[in-house]
Amino acid sequence: MRDYETVFILDPNLEEDDIKNEIGKVENSIASLNGEITSVEPGGKRRLTYEIKGHKEGYYTLIRFRSEPASISEIERAYKLNEKVIRHIIVHSVQKVVPPSEKEQQAEA
Repeated sequence: MRDYETVFILDPNLEEDDIKNEIGKVENSIASLNGEITSVEPGGKRRLTYEIKGHKEGYYTLIRFRSEPASISEIERAYKLNEKVIRHIIVHSVQKVVPPSEKEQQAEA
């Protein structure tokens, strides 16, 4: 399994309950493909840099998850079929390994 991050923008005209339902749909889509959701971070309503599908604002959400690479195309398909998602992206998340500083090494010795 690999680590991924997805950011999607929902239609800003949705009610709060609808937004929660749409986020739940994405979570269920990931879980149904044997993915593990590690975090969900609602970003709230923000102004878009440029107009997308007639919208000047959108509701942002970031989800971090673990999944098999073969599942990503199905998650993409679910996004494309959902008319309430105005933009989305899924990226492979690479964890950076930071070596301990000299002080940390000396403290451990």
